[in-house]
Amino acid sequence: MSRFDFALKHVAGKSMGRADSLSRRVDWAEGVERDNENQVMLKEEWLEVRAMEQLVEGPGEEIVKKINEARDKGEEVIKAVEEMKKVGVKMLRNEEWQVEEGLVLKEGRVYVPKDEKLRMEIIRLYHDILITGHRGQWKTVELVTRNYWWPGITKEVKQYMEGCDQCQRMKNRAEMPAGKLRPNQVPERPWQHISVDFIMKLPVSKSYDSILVVCDRFSKMSHFVVMTEKTTVEGLARLFRDNVWNLHGLCCSNHLLEQHS
Repeated sequence: MSRFDFALKHVAGKSMGRADSLSRRVDWAEGVERDNENQVMLKEEWLEVRAMEQLVEGPGEEIVKKINEARDKGEEVIKAVEEMKKVGVKMLRNEEWQVEEGLVLKEGRVYVPKDEKLRMEIIRLYHDILITGHRGQWKTVELVTRNYWWPGITKEVKQYMEGCDQCQRMKNRAEMPAGKLRPNQVPERPWQHISVDFIMKLPVSKSYDSILVVCDRFSKMSHFVVMTEKTTVEGLARLFRDNVWNLHGLCCSNHLLEQHS
C-alpha cells in the first residue's frame, strides 16, 4: 500500500444507499424494534468451571485417577469434606470448597493431595512438554493453577524449575555478567595483607566450638583464636583488638581476604 498515494475518508452508513439497499429493506424493520431487549448473550451455565470436562482427555485423565486414589488429602480438606457429608451439601464457604464427581474443588480448581510425586508430575506436565516450552516460574504457576491447586504451589514450582536441567543449561541469567578475575595484590611487608578464616562446627571444648584464623600473607605467620559460633560483630572486633591489632597495629586491616570453612 505504500506505493499508492491515497486518503481515507469516513462515509456515514445512511449515505451508502446503493451498497446497503439489500440490508436496509423497510419491510424487514417491522416487528423487530425491541428484539434485542432482555437477551442473555452468555448464560451462567456456560461459564461454570467443570473440572471433569476440562480434564477428561489426555494426560489429565490419568492424573484425575491418581487424585481420586490418593488418601492423604490434608487436614483442611478432610475437615471440609466431613462438614459437607454431615450437612449433606456439595458446597461450602461461598463456593470456596466443592465436591464434583468425587473431586474436591477449591474455587473451581482441583485440589491435589499431599503426594509429592503426583504434584511434581502435574508441574512437569505444564512445564516440560513441547507445547509449553519450559516457560518461566510465574507462567508455569499460571498454567498449573488453571486446573489444579494445593498449598505452597508457587514455592514448589520454583523448586522444580531450579532443578530443571534444561532450564539451567539454556536460559539466560538476568544478573549482570561477572567481571574478570583479578589476582590478589602482592604484599610488600609483614602484616600488610591478612587473610581471615572461620573454622566452625567443632566439638565443644571449654564452651568454645569455633576457631578464628588470622594469617599474614607475607610471612605466613598465623594467630589461632578460640571463639563461639554465636560471636557477634562486636565480639569479633574485640578478638581482633586483643589478638591482632595490639601486636601488629591497625595497618594490617587495610587489605583483608576473608574465607570461611
